[in-house]
Amino acid sequence: MRVKKFSNPYIKRIKEFDGIVLSMDDLLCSRRGFNFPVCIDIGCGNGEYLVDVAAKNPDKFYIGFERQYKEVYRTASKIKKLGLNNCKVASTDAKDIPAFFKKNEIADVFILFPDPWPKARQKKKRLINKDYIKSLLSNMIKGSYIKFRTDNDDYFSIMLSVVYDLSLEGEVRILELSRDFRSTRTGADEYITPFERIFMRQGLLINYMLVQRS
Repeated sequence: MRVKKFSNPYIKRIKEFDGIVLSMDDLLCSRRGFNFPVCIDIGCGNGEYLVDVAAKNPDKFYIGFERQYKEVYRTASKIKKLGLNNCKVASTDAKDIPAFFKKNEIADVFILFPDPWPKARQKKKRLINKDYIKSLLSNMIKGSYIKFRTDNDDYFSIMLSVVYDLSLEGEVRILELSRDFRSTRTGADEYITPFERIFMRQGLLINYMLVQRS
């Protein structure tokens, strides 16, 4: 039986956005149009949160990182439609992000609803662990922030454990912590992401943590 090969049309379509979608060469070598330090959105999805925060802060420079080509295309479309000059999107795996930057090149970091990999056999695939966060912190400027959000209570407990260990080592300070983000003052003003809308309709509470680089 002949196996039909699948061709992802978005691999070609993202080429329409020259200067908006970053290539590996842009990230590793040329840094075309970068304005350091950059704010990064890890797993930016369709870019709704990314473009919202970039539009509200034109004095800062933002890069969204997303592995799914369709979501990269959707993010780039939003950036182009809004005419944002301080925002780009990179098509790459989240685990590779720390290697793209050097000391003091990263400002704030958003890690919003990373894949929870809820099954026991999947948990080793989770992005958040101590080594990963330390590698990000090593390239972040002092006083910058990491924002975490997730609906998954088990994953949030892991995040808390990681951040608590780093706080004991003097790497970070926990500034805000909530198991019901939308009931907080910060949560009342922050943009509601697409995943967040789904979870809120299901009646799930949103876990949240704001961490500052020491």
